[in-house]
Amino acid sequence: MDLQILSLEGQFYIVKTVDESGSHLLTDRHNAPQKFHCLEEIRDHFAWKSLDDVWLEQQTPYEEMCGLTDDTAPLQIKLNW
Repeated sequence: MDLQILSLEGQFYIVKTVDESGSHLLTDRHNAPQKFHCLEEIRDHFAWKSLDDVWLEQQTPYEEMCGLTDDTAPLQIKLNW
């Protein structure tokens, strides 16, 4: 299983698990996206899981803020987990 960590504006992260059955957003008990405040919090949450790859994805609003089209892919970084 892989983790895809999405860094969102507002200083928090949400997580998707990715396996052979597809991509699944991690939700809380209210079925809302579970929010994390730091990468260490995510690491603690998944400490019991065996993970293959962990990716950090960041969206950048730079092009949109400058009036350009947002045709760039998000920045993805493979983390040494």
